[in-house]
Amino acid sequence: MRLPHLSTSVSALAFTLGISGVLAGTAAAQESAFELQILHTNDHHSHLEGSDYDLTINGQPVRAQLGGFARIAALIEEMRTPQTLVLNSGELNGTLYFSLFKGRADFEVFNALGLDAYQIGNHEFDEGEELLRELVDMATFPILGGNVHPTEASPLHGADLLPYIVKEVEGEKIGIVGVLKVEKTVESSMVTEAVEFSPEYETVREHIAALEAEGVNKIIVLSHLGYDLDQELAAEVAGIDVIIGGDTHELLDSTGEIAQLGLEVDGDYPTIVDSPDGAPVYIAQAWEMAHGMGVLDVAFDADGNVLSAEGNIILPVEGPFRTEGEDEQFHELDEAAQAQVLDFIEQSRTLAVVEPSAQVTEILAPYSAELEEFRTQQIGTVTETLGFERIPEAFETGETPTGSYAAYYVADSFLHYLPQADIAIQNSGGVRSQFLAGPFTVADAYTMLPFSNTLATVDLTGEQVVSVLEDAADYSLTSGSTGAFPYASHLRFDVDKGAPKGERILNVEVKDRTSGEWSEIDLAATYRVATNSFTALGRDGYDTFAEAIAADPSAHEDSHVAYAVPLIEYFQNALADGELPVIDPAQYSLKSVRD
Repeated sequence: MRLPHLSTSVSALAFTLGISGVLAGTAAAQESAFELQILHTNDHHSHLEGSDYDLTINGQPVRAQLGGFARIAALIEEMRTPQTLVLNSGELNGTLYFSLFKGRADFEVFNALGLDAYQIGNHEFDEGEELLRELVDMATFPILGGNVHPTEASPLHGADLLPYIVKEVEGEKIGIVGVLKVEKTVESSMVTEAVEFSPEYETVREHIAALEAEGVNKIIVLSHLGYDLDQELAAEVAGIDVIIGGDTHELLDSTGEIAQLGLEVDGDYPTIVDSPDGAPVYIAQAWEMAHGMGVLDVAFDADGNVLSAEGNIILPVEGPFRTEGEDEQFHELDEAAQAQVLDFIEQSRTLAVVEPSAQVTEILAPYSAELEEFRTQQIGTVTETLGFERIPEAFETGETPTGSYAAYYVADSFLHYLPQADIAIQNSGGVRSQFLAGPFTVADAYTMLPFSNTLATVDLTGEQVVSVLEDAADYSLTSGSTGAFPYASHLRFDVDKGAPKGERILNVEVKDRTSGEWSEIDLAATYRVATNSFTALGRDGYDTFAEAIAADPSAHEDSHVAYAVPLIEYFQNALADGELPVIDPAQYSLKSVRD
């Protein structure tokens, strides 16, 4: 394995790579009393293995194997020194690894990594407090809760869920404070009232005061608040030196290389915010899905003041490197092109060719084998082959409905997965195969829903819901993108395909999740709409979704759960005997369609 340059600072680079004899000549080298290396990850969402990813290398599209904890473990093993902390800002759930193993595979890997601290995320509560207690008990590393306070009524009561810890590194005390976003956890997980939460900023302030009273003058906040709130926290609470963040999946960079790889940069690495006392606070995140690992080198003076903090994310990759041919298939690059890619990586600060850790590969092997076996297992039965037209043919109320029954059932699976949602909308083109009569397997679910879309919610007014339907219908009928046509669960309407935009969607009704009664949509009411991440961001003509999120980013929540997972669990848990029934016209999203 060859490591890239990790910092523009000579002293920081020498420290990061474990090179002895740090050169004098910089302020940090001349004045620092202590140097700390922080290796960090966040928001992996149970993406334990690497995955194919398309990057731009030497200006050309190249597909490589990217990330995964076996490669991250190899990076940690190579880079760890006595002055290193390995931190994780949390977030489980999102792949079949979690659906099958409920975090146990994740935590076995984390035990092998030798984490110094882990801050729980909101998704750690997705399967309830009893499972989280099991995971906390399983961990051989400190788990931070910070502002999480289980009462005696919670299975988490008495668990080693710590507000903060003190790590001694080369004789220096480092305080690590945990904090979790309260509102998001309460509203978007299965946490109960038996767990109480204290205010985020107030709690951090109190814990810093306690640490300072113990004589600790170097403070790291391990945060699951999100990038914007981390910056706000830094500006409002004194005493923080570094925030290692999570929740919002930010890809930060100050090298200029990440954008050249064809990736979107969300801010500087590290992002610097002045604290209330004027001291700089350094904020870092390391993207998502175990794609990479952040490396932050921090130099302190004798009083615990930060002299410098520099670094970047490392994206561990592995060949063979491929590119798409004229036949739309990916082919391995020839020897000369492979050499050019490797030379590019050799010069890069942010890319590294990394051979996976044998230890983590061995840990994952039985889980991976069981997962592959599960893919072939029958999870249900389709009673009869169902309609699969993207744009429905005309039919009258009382006649057999047309359209994509598959898209309707996918939307219905979203609602069963998200009890907090009111309605669900799925674009027909996001469903790539129909329900055929006979056995239905996990592999069938992924064939039907093959994209990297995730399950998301957007809060909309009733008026905006109607606008979303109008947007999608118009785009599907006028742009040539037939896959935009909307299907829904707990939402039904008439369609007039021949009418002008704004007049095609008629008589919209909503089904109440509690009473089961249908009623006219309330244009002024707010509805939580489940959909896939593609349409939530305004793709396929779903402009109103994007406009609503732009006006109020807090209206949008991405679960980061692959959108095939709800369909799998729908067959397993929601359908009687796992049988997908014949469509009930009264529940179907289309009441009638006119040409």
